[in-house]
Amino acid sequence: MPIEIHCPACSRGIRAPDDAGGKTGKCPYCGVSVYIPMPASESGDIPLAPVDPQVERQREKLRQEAVQYAAEVDHEQGGKYDVSPSPRGARGAGAGKPPPAPREEPIIDIPEQVKRFVLAMRDSDLAGAERIVARLKRRKDQTTEYVQGMLLDQMGLRIDRVPQALVNGFLKNLLERLE
Repeated sequence: MPIEIHCPACSRGIRAPDDAGGKTGKCPYCGVSVYIPMPASESGDIPLAPVDPQVERQREKLRQEAVQYAAEVDHEQGGKYDVSPSPRGARGAGAGKPPPAPREEPIIDIPEQVKRFVLAMRDSDLAGAERIVARLKRRKDQTTEYVQGMLLDQMGLRIDRVPQALVNGFLKNLLERLE
């Protein structure tokens, strides 16, 4: 049974022999090189892996931490969500109030925050960049290691419509501010 495809250039229908599957051929109408996929019967479906309850629990924990972090960021920016530990219904100054529980250090998505820093610098939002630096200082060692890796990586951090030299300059500026 022949493999039926359409040429990506001229959109004409092409029939290729079964043994051409997985190879490249030329369109007989326009001569453009066309990839011929494997026939459906030979591709073989890959069964899904079973669900691992431990992985699902870890995902749920990470999701809850992300929600907590988002609420804290919103609170820092004057939002309406307050995540500070306070018992419901407590009235008066300290009346029957247990001491506040020590707050855990929020999870910081270092790659996302570094990207936001570069975007803030690109947009000349110095106040926003300073807030991001303050957040990243909580994880100074990990941030420094990540940024240094970005500077050494040939691909580095890519931002649309920002020259790579400028991105690298912003990253070096971030390293200086972390010290």
